[in-house]
Amino acid sequence: MSKISSTYAQALFDVALEENLLENIKDDLNAIRSVMKEQSKLMEVLTLPKLDKADKKELVKSVFEASTSKVLVDFLMLLIDKDRINLLTEIVMAYNELVNKHFGILEGTVYSAVPLNEGQLTELTYTFTKKLNQKVKLNVEIDPSLLGGYKVNLGDVVYDNSIKLQLKNLKNNLLNVELK
Repeated sequence: MSKISSTYAQALFDVALEENLLENIKDDLNAIRSVMKEQSKLMEVLTLPKLDKADKKELVKSVFEASTSKVLVDFLMLLIDKDRINLLTEIVMAYNELVNKHFGILEGTVYSAVPLNEGQLTELTYTFTKKLNQKVKLNVEIDPSLLGGYKVNLGDVVYDNSIKLQLKNLKNNLLNVELK
């Protein structure tokens, strides 16, 4: 993550904290990031050097102004003015880290071969909250290559309880067996 992204994220965090909008802006930022990911052409248009900044701003306003706080729309305008809109994904990640740190939350991702129901996600969240003695928030991503089970990525630590890993370990154990 670049220093520039961290600086912009910190500035947005400071304004959001002052306005008591930390969670709202976090939710809106993540929604914007999802839209940008799903509609990749939107980010391509916003980063076109030949497109006038005023046109880029109008596009952003037309897409996000009705559903997003004024603070965040103004922030997006600033990113366009400073030619930093291409850093939006990094800024969102840095902002999320700042908010989580502020609230004492460790956010991670649980990878599963199949979608988890609410009960399974709640149980995993509770297990890791208790294990780490810290509030944990898990986002779910589907990874069919795991075959079954799950893999949890929290910070720099990966907890792997997948069928794929168990099969790999079984294979290694069988290959290391000495026949008598």
